[in-house]
Amino acid sequence: MELDLTGIIFRVSLMYLYALTLIRISGKQSIGQLSSMDLVVTLIIGDLFDDVFWAEVPLAQGLVGFGTVILTHMLVTCLSSRSKLTDRLVNSPARVLIQDGKLVQENLQREWMRQETLQFELRLQGEEHPRGVQEARLEPEGQTSVIKAASNKPVQKKDLRLFR
Repeated sequence: MELDLTGIIFRVSLMYLYALTLIRISGKQSIGQLSSMDLVVTLIIGDLFDDVFWAEVPLAQGLVGFGTVILTHMLVTCLSSRSKLTDRLVNSPARVLIQDGKLVQENLQREWMRQETLQFELRLQGEEHPRGVQEARLEPEGQTSVIKAASNKPVQKKDLRLFR
C-alpha cells in the first residue's frame, strides 16, 4: 500500500501520541534502566512501529498490537512485584562479584564477565582495587553497585567525634 506524505505524517503523529500515552500509563519504572523484559518490549514495539508507519499493518491492528504489548508488560511487571517466583522467572538476580575484597570467580563466570571489565566498573565507582571493596554486585539492570570497605570510605564528620 503506497502512502502519500500526508498519510505518513498522520500515521507517525498518531503513533507518537499513542506511544507516549502508553508509556505514561505503564509507569516511571518502565523508562528507567532497561531490564531484559523492557528490552524485549522495546524491540517488539520498535518493529511494530516500522510496520505501522509504512502501512504494512493497518493502523487499527497496530494500535491493538501496541496496547496488547504494553498491557502484557504491565501485567507481568505487576505479577513480578507480587510474586517472587514470577520475578525470578522474568528477571535475573543480583550477583555478588566481590565479597570482602575477594573476587567471586563463580559469579563472574555465570555472568560471563572478565576481571578487566569488573576492574573498569570499579574505577568508575572510584575504587582502584577489589581489596578496597566490601561488596560489589552486578544488579539486574546490568549496573555494578559497590560498597566500599570501611577503611576506604571517606572520613565523615561523625567519624571525627569532635562534638560529644
